[in-house]
Amino acid sequence: MPELPEVETIRRSLLPLVQGKVIREARVYLTKAVKPAPEEFVAELKEKRITDLERRGKYLIFLLDTGQRLVFHLRMAGRLVWQGEASPLAKHTTLVLDLMDGHSLHFVDPRKFGTVVLSPPAALPGGLTGLGLEPLTTDKGELLAALEKAAARRSGPVKGLLLDQSVLAGLGNIYADEVLFAAGISPLRPAREVTPAEWERIYRWMIEVLNESLDHRGTSRRDYVDGRGEPGDFQNYLRVYGRKKEPCVKCGNQLVYARVAGRGTHYCPTCQH
Repeated sequence: MPELPEVETIRRSLLPLVQGKVIREARVYLTKAVKPAPEEFVAELKEKRITDLERRGKYLIFLLDTGQRLVFHLRMAGRLVWQGEASPLAKHTTLVLDLMDGHSLHFVDPRKFGTVVLSPPAALPGGLTGLGLEPLTTDKGELLAALEKAAARRSGPVKGLLLDQSVLAGLGNIYADEVLFAAGISPLRPAREVTPAEWERIYRWMIEVLNESLDHRGTSRRDYVDGRGEPGDFQNYLRVYGRKKEPCVKCGNQLVYARVAGRGTHYCPTCQH
């Protein structure tokens, strides 16, 4: 699933291509993926101008000149790619937004879990209302206080807390593993046992890892590409994620794979205490 660095990279790559452009028409190929129903969805988008493109957690938000928001959640394998004129329709296409300038945006989703919601000016789609703090833009003190408060109520593993979108918006399986490895903390550790000094380490490495991934335009292991169809290369710099049974880059001992908080998890039992 595209996480914060991937969705932000898509946003940055698409913004100069779509800002100020007018939607000529929308073509819906997967009815269940769009809200409201396709007929109203298509009618509402006709001749609307895109004024900006924002990100919130793992959501992409197109701001329209009417005050409406067009909100994409790419889920497991969705791709949102800008295409030239007369581009062929890819297999598993969910939605196409044709622009007045002859280009188009293609939402392709092999898993068919992705959603596109057109919200009224005064409302937000339900998925956005419960999101937690943004790791890269929230004040450090505020973020640490929120993490420690959430951890105090949890006997479950610290990884589960990092994945909780109501606490942190945008962190997913890849970067939770990478952050905990860099901080030297086991993903199995009960969240309420993490000390304030350890939360400081987690925060420092969370900022470091997310920014490093952004510098490499995200992690492309399966489906992810940016808005121009280009893959990222942070997969070449992952320390633990996806490296089951390989040697640890710090100590040389074998990395372990386990299910933690319901997710496949990679860690080093020697380096992560």
